[in-house]
Formats: sequence, C-alpha cells, structure tokens
Amino acid sequence: MKFGVGICLAIVVLWAGLALLQLWFSLLAIEVFIKISISAIVIIAAVLLVSLGIREYLSDKELKAKGFIDD
Repeated sequence: MKFGVGICLAIVVLWAGLALLQLWFSLLAIEVFIKISISAIVIIAAVLLVSLGIREYLSDKELKAKGFIDD
C-alpha cells in the first residue's frame, strides 16, 4: 500500500507542477493538457484500486493463516 500511495503522490506532485506551468506559461495546447489530466486521474485511480486489492488479499491471507478466518 505504501508503494501505491507513493506512486500516486508522485503523480499528483508532477501534475500539480505541470498545472502551474500551464497556468503561467501555457506550454501545452489545452487539448493535450486535458488529456494529460484525465490520464493522471485514471492512473491514480488504477494504482489505488490495485494496491487496496493487494492489501486486502494479503490481510485475508494472514488472518486465514492465523486461524481467525475459515475458508
């Protein structure tokens, strides 16, 4: 989970930097900036969902190994 959060945080920081550069200097065409923004949102959502799924799987596996959960 920590690795997934780190990836998401890095993407958010990079996107925020790009957004500020776009605001002040208009480096990209608006269509390209919107595509990058949507891509960042999709990647963040996917990474968070996968990392949550892995965390839940590992947690259930550990609880089953300790006998707290039946199969």
